[in-house]
Amino acid sequence: MENYQSANPQSSAFSQLKESIRDMVRLQRDYQLSDELFWEAFDSRVLLNMPLNMTQYAAMTVRG
Repeated sequence: MENYQSANPQSSAFSQLKESIRDMVRLQRDYQLSDELFWEAFDSRVLLNMPLNMTQYAAMTVRG
């Protein structure tokens, strides 16, 4: 039996977008990024669908 997500590409894309947005909320909640860092992370995670390196952003907030 086929997985429902593989049968419906729109559903898969929607799920990926939801997960990206959850990651962004988690990142902002946990690290309170500056606007510049937030939008840099947003571009990478949501628009380019690349995984986030949370350790990298945590280090940037400490330095900033």
